[in-house]
Amino acid sequence: MNNTGYYSYVKTSESYLDETSHATYKGISIKTIILLAIVIGIATVTAIFLPELIKTYENSFYGFLIASIIVGFICAIVGRFSERLAMVCSIIYSLCEGVLLGTITAKVNQYFPGAGSMAIAATLVVFAIMLVLYSLGFIRNGSMLRMIAFGILFSVLGLAIFDLLLIIFKGYESNSIYFLIQAGLLIYGVITLAFNFAEAEAVVKLGASKKAEWSVALGIEISLIYIYIYILRIILMFSRRN
Repeated sequence: MNNTGYYSYVKTSESYLDETSHATYKGISIKTIILLAIVIGIATVTAIFLPELIKTYENSFYGFLIASIIVGFICAIVGRFSERLAMVCSIIYSLCEGVLLGTITAKVNQYFPGAGSMAIAATLVVFAIMLVLYSLGFIRNGSMLRMIAFGILFSVLGLAIFDLLLIIFKGYESNSIYFLIQAGLLIYGVITLAFNFAEAEAVVKLGASKKAEWSVALGIEISLIYIYIYILRIILMFSRRN
């Protein structure tokens, strides 16, 4: 059993290549849609009933929310590195993230009505643009993307440290620096989406197991949720300025 060389947890062998049941783009797409549908469904229900839940079960709800975050984080890691557990972990992660996103979106909508819808639309636009760019071969240079990703992370870290020093020595934080930090983290999320596309291509071309579809779909889902959250934060920043 050999590693693909792209992602160490995606394994291939001659037996996989001879099987009729192997990973396909269609399978990855269907599983991604299923996971996103779970997230959106749970998030919608949570956002609708959030005021009633907080009013009736305030302490219990926030405890449940924290537990969901922890469980979702664990499932994301396990699901990305274990083909055998990827399906179960992906579904549990989607349920947990649905509760979290529903809560966040409902809270943001209290200050800026319609922010959630704007963030969803923007996330879909980003996804479509990245998919087209990747399909046309504009962003397939893996080494270049890694250099950009690490450059952004180090830049964000430097900006965060500088902003912290301003708070310590000057007693205030810079809104401009904070915005650059959020924008940098958003761009990093967009780049990880390109890596997800590369992963999907590698899994299909190398004839990986059908189970690998869930792990790839989970990766795409994680990136899209990450992008959505940072778009929402940037929208909220602009709403506060106005």
